[in-house]
Amino acid sequence: MKLKEKQEKLERIINSLLLTLGVNLDDANFKDTPNRVTRMFLHFFRGKDDADIEKIMGKVFPSKNDQMVIVKDIECFGMCPHHLVPIVYSVTIGYVPQGQVIGLSKLARLAIALSSYPKLQEDFTTEIADAIQHKLMPQGVMVVVKGNHGCMKYRGVEMDSETITSDCRGVLRDEPEARMEFLELIR
Repeated sequence: MKLKEKQEKLERIINSLLLTLGVNLDDANFKDTPNRVTRMFLHFFRGKDDADIEKIMGKVFPSKNDQMVIVKDIECFGMCPHHLVPIVYSVTIGYVPQGQVIGLSKLARLAIALSSYPKLQEDFTTEIADAIQHKLMPQGVMVVVKGNHGCMKYRGVEMDSETITSDCRGVLRDEPEARMEFLELIR
């Protein structure tokens, strides 16, 4: 389905949903709401394209460095696949190079691209580690994701809490000193 066709269909559905919920769409505050909600959903459901991920991860540089590289506090947004409400993520990515490195902004771009479709935080965390492992083949990689889930805050238990997931590989999983160094550095 073409984008314009998809937009029009989704806008009709959102319009119908709001009317079913008793929303007065003639109220000035709701005048363009179906269109805005449609654009929001299209943004959160844009999905990852493997070609985009390859492009993001495409350029690597030779390096003799074998010490940890960490990019911390990458803010990105996802959506809960169970309730379709936003999740605000803070992502920290670290790896120990093995002959090659990648531009630091590429790690942030990777996290943002991979958050672009509703998914479990656990799966999001693993996808980031998989992409880095696949492209760089580092001595170790560790990804820590902190998520503030709208489904926890606005419905259900109605509390503001943080969910933390991690994925550790190679020396950052197998060598306690390396893992502790990573955790100290991101504190």
